[in-house]
Amino acid sequence: MKICPRCEKTYPDTESFCETDGSALVSTGPAFAQPGASSPSSGKVECPVCGGQAEPGEVICNFCGTRLVPEEAPPPPSEPRRAPAETRRAPTQAHRQPQGRPSGPTTRPQPRSRRLAIIGYLVAAVLALLAGIYLALHLAPHEHQKLATAPSPSAVATPTTPVAMAQPLVALANLIPLQVIPGSGAPSSELTTAIARSRFDDHKSELLDAYKHLLSENPAASDGMMVRVHVLPDGTVDRAAVRTSTSPNPELDANVVKSMMGWKFVATGGPEADIDYPVIFAPSESERAKVESALQTRVATLTPSEAPEYASSTAPPTPIASPSPEVAAAPSPAPLAEKRPAPTITRRRTRRKELAAIPRPTPSLLERVQKMLKSNPKLRRVHAYTAGGTVTLYGKVFDTNDRLLAERVVRGIPGVTGVVNTVTTDTAQWRSEEDKIKRELVNAGLPNVNVKVIGNDAYLSGSVKTSLDRERAVTIAEGAAPVTVRSNIIRVEPGSVFGF
Repeated sequence: MKICPRCEKTYPDTESFCETDGSALVSTGPAFAQPGASSPSSGKVECPVCGGQAEPGEVICNFCGTRLVPEEAPPPPSEPRRAPAETRRAPTQAHRQPQGRPSGPTTRPQPRSRRLAIIGYLVAAVLALLAGIYLALHLAPHEHQKLATAPSPSAVATPTTPVAMAQPLVALANLIPLQVIPGSGAPSSELTTAIARSRFDDHKSELLDAYKHLLSENPAASDGMMVRVHVLPDGTVDRAAVRTSTSPNPELDANVVKSMMGWKFVATGGPEADIDYPVIFAPSESERAKVESALQTRVATLTPSEAPEYASSTAPPTPIASPSPEVAAAPSPAPLAEKRPAPTITRRRTRRKELAAIPRPTPSLLERVQKMLKSNPKLRRVHAYTAGGTVTLYGKVFDTNDRLLAERVVRGIPGVTGVVNTVTTDTAQWRSEEDKIKRELVNAGLPNVNVKVIGNDAYLSGSVKTSLDRERAVTIAEGAAPVTVRSNIIRVEPGSVFGF
């Protein structure tokens, strides 16, 4: 049998420590029966736990802190009923006893308390996870909205021109008045500026369609022109002319004059009148003031005798020749006496129908010029109109060599005395679009990105620091010009840790 030196609870020989306070168990023997009685020769007390020697009268062992003398009136260990009570009371008494050092290993927690602690930890972890999800769901939309509404540094530093939102416009100039000029010898005309302005507003959509057709070929085209319309007393327009313009464009001039020739004014029955329309063609509202200022300068230097840039008129009616007075006064010859021929038998003869040879008309100079241009595949987009022996070329070719070729071909036609070459090239337009895209890329902080435009396709190359900049270069290129990025071979080269 073994016994606990603190609570004096007995255990079998197979146990080594007390279940209540964890103290080491000692064997019950003659030495433990009387722990105060030692050999008479030494007079010292031996510790029942560690075996250390203590002086007589000492209560606590100096080596392990075990009590050498049992408490007064210890409960008899043989009573089985008091053992549980002593087991429950022993920890309290042990804690109340003053000890200098711990007497043994700490008490192990009960299994039930351990399960409750684990369940508490799990509940706390679940609550913390739910709180994190709640904060993420309620705070993330606000942060995302702040980031979405905050302008980027490049957009704040350099304002970009809204290319896609600009709308072309056709309007009358504000600085140049619309004038109604009565015919020669008439003090005034019944046509007023209000009627003329109303007629312009009714047909403005036709002029806008002609201008949009020009913008489809040249997106940066703009023009301001002074158009004079001659109105007859019955309200029809018999001729129209472009007196001057800021950027001569034969195609746009012809479409505008053709449209105004079909206008119909109110029949006044009075004298004829001329109406001067200052028309502005601008790609956006911001360009209107610039075009109007240029037109005002051209109108200020315009003289009445200056020839118009482009004119058109209706063909005059062909007069019917009337007989002379002598022919009308001459008496008509008396009818001759009708003689009845003898009846004869006639035979039907089949006559061969032959067409008389009609001489071919001599082609005009314009027809010969257009025929020569259409015969060359490189010049099929070039058009022309003539004024006497002067030929004006307009349209578009591939490059400068084709532009010079068109001029050489026309100069070699007999009857041509001069050539005005206003033909544009595809390569010049591509270079213009490349410059626009390059400026937008530099403004966005991507100076190392290169661009090549061919037709409506763009090809990007160069280097950037991140994959996001590589995708942003595609968006900037397609927004700066009417192109589609077909090839993106931009390299991603991250900078060093110092940002160089």
